[in-house]
Amino acid sequence: MSLRLPPWRLLSTIALVAWAGLATPALADRLQEIRDRGQVIVGVKEDYAPFGFRDAEGTLAGYDVDVARAFAEAIGVGLELVPVTSANRLQKVQRGEIDIVAATMGDTRSRRELVTMIEPQYYGDGANVLLRDSARIDSWADLRGHTVCGLQGSLWNRLAKQRLLLEVTAFNSTREAAQGLRNEHCVGWIYDEVLLLHEIESGEWDGFSVSLPTRFVLPWAVAIAKEEGGGPLDQLMGDTVAEWHRDGFLQSLEKKWGLPPSPFLREARTTWRETDESGELACRRNEQGLWPLECREVALVTGSGIGGLSGFSLTIMEVTGLDISILYDPLDRDVFLYGLALTAALSAITVFGSIVVGVIFGWLMHRRVFGISHFLRAFSEFMRMTPPLLQLYIVFFGLGGVLLSLGFTVDAFVVAAVVLSLYAAASNAIAFALASDVAATGDHKLKFTPRDVNRAFRLCYAAIMGNSANIVKATGMASTLALPELVHASTSIVAEKGNADVMMNLLLICYFVLVIITVQLFRRFERGRATTR
Repeated sequence: MSLRLPPWRLLSTIALVAWAGLATPALADRLQEIRDRGQVIVGVKEDYAPFGFRDAEGTLAGYDVDVARAFAEAIGVGLELVPVTSANRLQKVQRGEIDIVAATMGDTRSRRELVTMIEPQYYGDGANVLLRDSARIDSWADLRGHTVCGLQGSLWNRLAKQRLLLEVTAFNSTREAAQGLRNEHCVGWIYDEVLLLHEIESGEWDGFSVSLPTRFVLPWAVAIAKEEGGGPLDQLMGDTVAEWHRDGFLQSLEKKWGLPPSPFLREARTTWRETDESGELACRRNEQGLWPLECREVALVTGSGIGGLSGFSLTIMEVTGLDISILYDPLDRDVFLYGLALTAALSAITVFGSIVVGVIFGWLMHRRVFGISHFLRAFSEFMRMTPPLLQLYIVFFGLGGVLLSLGFTVDAFVVAAVVLSLYAAASNAIAFALASDVAATGDHKLKFTPRDVNRAFRLCYAAIMGNSANIVKATGMASTLALPELVHASTSIVAEKGNADVMMNLLLICYFVLVIITVQLFRRFERGRATTR
């Protein structure tokens, strides 16, 4: 008996079979495939000593190669190593050409959209620049206007362009980037600090050094295919790396390959060995197979991985791109709230001090006290006409430098409070003196009594309220003294997260609220005085 299908149904059946055939690999258990194959295929670098390189016999060796070998032992299979580069390592794991990639890869949110990053991460490093000693580059800011060499596929290229506004010429390999620097195609080579320090130790870079502070510290992760996330392979590898942190295996590899002690590995070992009150490991998987939030790199966690406000803010970032890090990152939140509290305290002290000093100075000017009134008027005019930022610099760096040479130190908060209070007090003093002149009757001068002060204060009330609102906004200048107030806190978060759009808008909102609170307090005070009159 023959079975005839209508053409449309035949085409549908063929499409369904084809789709099922394509979908099968994605649904397969990669760990079981590896065990059935008897071999795990791991991508490592061959031009990045001491993590992945060719030894004298042409064999792949290095830190990452030992990590790959240890993974093979944990799975219970043999090992096949495949050389990869920064430009093709993600594509190879996506296409299934390799099972695992262990190739000095920084863990970022954008990369997590392409592959599954194994948690916990197995190493951490930041960026630095190999520079000629004759280049006279003393800070990252000095690099602006210059071109630096980089490596294609390196995360540092994008961060250097976006956050530091540097020009980057990207080469295909570390060898080409090094040659580009030697041939003066760039002023420096930006790359992983640990590699650049290893290059210096080779003795082939006389007249060059790595002297800038480390930037963009980032954890490195091993990666597998995206569809394997949460599966048996992901779970096994994550548990294995966690155990490596606990028993010191990764730090032993660090010593074996002559790497400088990594702060990341030191902190990770402490974290993953901590126990709770019952004596059990604090970093252990929950019922859903997830690590506790405090054991993970919070900035890399997806919203679906956690709940509450942190999960909500992460979901917002995934959907809209808005990185409100103070909602999900405890460190950023603490920095921001501390800066906000410091700004509020500085604002309150400055407003109160400027009013008290302004009223006293203004009354003395009104009384025409011989010598004193003329001095205070000249002083007030000088303070009013001198930019507050310049005053902060003169007092903190000028006078402060003199005091420091004599063995005394100056506190940034005290300097900011005094300078900004006197700056606003100068305007308040002139306003109060003029108001006192108007309030006085005939040739009689006002006395420093509550009644007379109140009469003059009512006349200059609006001016003092405006001065107070302005000085609240001016407290942001204290960031120039490295005082960790709101502006300083926001810029420090931006430097690490790159979320300038979000943080600058939050900064604007906070100052707007502080000014509104200041104005409302003045209005409430005025209404209270009006009801008592």
